[in-house]
Amino acid sequence: MANSILKGLRKFAPIWQDAKDKDLNEADVVTRIVKFLEDVLGYDVLSHVTKEFQVKERFVDLAIRVNSKVEFYIEVKSANTNLKESQIFQAESYASQSGVSWVVLTNGGEWQIYHLTFDKTGIEHTLIAKIDLIGGDLEQSATKLYYLSFEAIKKNELGKYWETCLSLKPASMLKALFHEDTLATIRREIRRRSGVLISEDDLLEGIQKLLSPTIVAQHGDSIKISRKRRMAKKSGNDSPVVDTTLVQDAEGIPQLGEITPVAEEKVAEPGPSTEPNI
Repeated sequence: MANSILKGLRKFAPIWQDAKDKDLNEADVVTRIVKFLEDVLGYDVLSHVTKEFQVKERFVDLAIRVNSKVEFYIEVKSANTNLKESQIFQAESYASQSGVSWVVLTNGGEWQIYHLTFDKTGIEHTLIAKIDLIGGDLEQSATKLYYLSFEAIKKNELGKYWETCLSLKPASMLKALFHEDTLATIRREIRRRSGVLISEDDLLEGIQKLLSPTIVAQHGDSIKISRKRRMAKKSGNDSPVVDTTLVQDAEGIPQLGEITPVAEEKVAEPGPSTEPNI
């Protein structure tokens, strides 16, 4: 599918350039985008694309509907308008009223894809892709635009892409990096290569030096060793004591891990901590 999108992008690149040269207004850009949605992204414009989609008393430039569900809105600007984050606020307001999580902002030559998160405090929007269809790398553009295609929407690929974006956020990656299991693996590999056994604290300091000051300033609370939490409990007189491991997930919420029988009926008091056996 990405190959067919790439072919379409090559066809439309001069069309978007021509739109800029002629300084086309918003209505003319909308006409070309509808054609682009059909020829490049695979939509049936009669079934899937609605112009001036009404949300209560207001209208969105374009709405993309698949299987009777609106998947995303498109906010269109004139060909020479410089796209700004503030320009999605109108479509964002519409989306919040209808529960739509995706808004696309475009002037034809440039596309910006935003994900919206709704909670009690308001709306948070996240820019997940910025695509230049005139001067950018068309192969990379094709890969990103695939997630807006009819084929990808049918398979919920856009939703899966958002989950990938979440997992790659700095906070999520830092929690994974500084988990004790990850640190043990790194220490083991360093020892294999150098023959030197380093402590967790020395490794922690070494990794901190690799991080940019900006990341350290923003996510300093996450730059600490995350350990498994173990708690023992006994179930009945004849039941073995079990070691119930609680593992914190990416958001710090304890999740029940593997339950392993322990031979003794009583659990000894924990001794002083020792270095992991690597």
